[in-house]
Amino acid sequence: MKSNIQEKVNELQLRASEFLTSSKLSLNRLTIYPKEIEVYYYKDGEFEDNSVHKNELQKNNQNHLYIHRRGIKRTDSYKGGNRVGIDFVVSNDDSIYYSYLLRSCVINGLLVTGPHNVLESIKEASGLSNSELEDLHIAVCQNETHNDVLFSKRIHLGKKVNEEYLGCKLRAVLCDEYYKKSKYPLKEGMIIDFLCNEVHLKKMNKDQAFEYAKEHLDYIPPALRKL
Repeated sequence: MKSNIQEKVNELQLRASEFLTSSKLSLNRLTIYPKEIEVYYYKDGEFEDNSVHKNELQKNNQNHLYIHRRGIKRTDSYKGGNRVGIDFVVSNDDSIYYSYLLRSCVINGLLVTGPHNVLESIKEASGLSNSELEDLHIAVCQNETHNDVLFSKRIHLGKKVNEEYLGCKLRAVLCDEYYKKSKYPLKEGMIIDFLCNEVHLKKMNKDQAFEYAKEHLDYIPPALRKL
């Protein structure tokens, strides 16, 4: 991966970690706790990730929701079936598309996994339509946690995404009490990557890494025993 792309990935990972460990989203009387997100960022000449929809609602639309469209205009029709998901928009700049796909969230005390399921649960819990949700300004409230954030490549990007962005580790998951009982994809691999890095940086020893794996997976993956 090109060094300038990796530098941007590092920055986006840091911001995603801060979002997951310190934020909850409030819309009307409904509170949403993001647990798993994917980062989508595009800027000409800097980070030209062609997996980004580049819909108008993904730029200069901070603290609003974007529900996936078939095109790049805000007036284009919504995607259909289980392909439609929902993003929380971060961008406050007309030159930058930047949003977080909400892959898993806690809504009304229950963990909801999968982008389409998250969208449908938000609509049901709020009683709002797609357009009403997008019109709301979302309050970002403090929700300080001290859990680790794990990363992997994003999921189901398709074959048309440029290779240098296909491998970017821009899927972030909060490793909290919901992690162990969840059905998050690639759970074991995320734990292995995280713990190998922690041991390499001497932030943990092998025994601590084994205990961490047992706590969050209920077992020690064979790959960890090779540390």
